[in-house]
Amino acid sequence: MPAPAPEPDATPREGVVAAPQLTVFVEPEEIAPGESALLTWESKGATRVWIEPNIGDVDTSGRIRFFPDRTTSYTVSAEGPGGRISREVQVQVGPRLTPGGDQDVREEELEAVPLERRFEEEVRPVFFPFDSAELTEEAKLVLEANLRWLMRSENRHLRVRLEGHTDQRGSEEYNLALGDRRAQVVRDYLISRGMDPNRLETFSWGEEKPRVPGTTEEAYAQNRRTEFVLLGRVSQEDSDGS
Repeated sequence: MPAPAPEPDATPREGVVAAPQLTVFVEPEEIAPGESALLTWESKGATRVWIEPNIGDVDTSGRIRFFPDRTTSYTVSAEGPGGRISREVQVQVGPRLTPGGDQDVREEELEAVPLERRFEEEVRPVFFPFDSAELTEEAKLVLEANLRWLMRSENRHLRVRLEGHTDQRGSEEYNLALGDRRAQVVRDYLISRGMDPNRLETFSWGEEKPRVPGTTEEAYAQNRRTEFVLLGRVSQEDSDGS
């Protein structure tokens, strides 16, 4: 009996650059108007990733929350030394169901979810380039999604602390100042978009609380951020003074 043929080697031959790999998914795939969907992508071997329509360049791996008002297809493309690859996903936006239907059931289920968990799922951190407190286009998209949730009528009473963080490079004093600038720039953006300043406070942790331990570039990128922390409700005194 002849010996079985060896399986092909998936490792690229010497001198041949592997094509980039790209994984993309959206959740949920079907929503009602006003609801959101989370687009997540991860690439390997890519030096550039972009999303169409209307998004442009993004990090090589990440996620963005969308609030499409109609059924929309999103194309994520990755490009690297080994070539280019694209993946397409679609978010179906259907009519909101009539009272007494499944929509009421979903709303009842949502109300049963603790506020802290809903906040954690809907309000995401924003990330910064190295040694920078400038908001990228991707960060602004995340902030716009956060704003939509925070400005809903049922959430307008919530107070938030914006916590600035850095990676571990640089002195402790410098990183505390950089973390403060990152928290402040997010605060300024939210206020410019109509959020009540009484709902916001800022704090800098500097390098003290990394999101991802380690000294790799991937870990550093996850640690350069501003986090949203739920504090509670706006006091009546603050509301009267606004």
